[in-house]
Amino acid sequence: MPLIDLHCHFGPSPQTRALKPSEFSALKTYADQFGIETFCLSIPGASFDAQGGAQLLAEQLGGDSRARGWLSLSIHDPARSGELARKYLVKTNFCGTLIEPDSTSDIVATQGGRDLLNALRRYSKPVLISVNSPETLAGAVEVAREFGVLKFLISPQNELMTRITPAAMKEAVNAFFLPVAAYAERDSVASAVEVLGERRVMWASNWGKFHPAAALGMIKDSALSAPQRERVSLRNARELLA
Repeated sequence: MPLIDLHCHFGPSPQTRALKPSEFSALKTYADQFGIETFCLSIPGASFDAQGGAQLLAEQLGGDSRARGWLSLSIHDPARSGELARKYLVKTNFCGTLIEPDSTSDIVATQGGRDLLNALRRYSKPVLISVNSPETLAGAVEVAREFGVLKFLISPQNELMTRITPAAMKEAVNAFFLPVAAYAERDSVASAVEVLGERRVMWASNWGKFHPAAALGMIKDSALSAPQRERVSLRNARELLA
């Protein structure tokens, strides 16, 4: 069965120096090996150098027709982020926007965050928000409910957040759960499907930071029916990226 990998990390990061920008061939090999139909990249740390990260990402996206890109933008500089959005989000190989908190109290539900999301409404592309604390999660859910015209992916960045995110985001019907395998227990995906339904749970390997085998096991070994498994690993992402 083909897969859509909604988040791969390309380039060195504070977590790993094992992957450098010149090794795009390794990502292509991963996609070939596991039947990845589309893989969506971000540049680690690009929120601190949004312009440089966007330029590097744009260069890499031309290396494979399966590649799509998450444009990393900062809620602390909405004007500059808006300029980058106007330049890059009009390109078909940029799939949407990535917003990552600088700290556990850096929430998107601030004036800067709202200004940025207002600017993003014109592009009709999803927004991926990483959450690492109850405060950042609450902020992500708040803006998802406020900006109903946008689709949001909420990706918890530790074990606690993985456990509490599905229930917290249940009423934000335009928000989708995107777990990280390194922080997910064996039944995390099935539990999320039980809470949110099979159409609001998606899959990513987080290749580049973690070994993809764990993420593949999160789908293959989960207590899901075959149709649910196809939904989570492929069809939901196809519809999101269409």
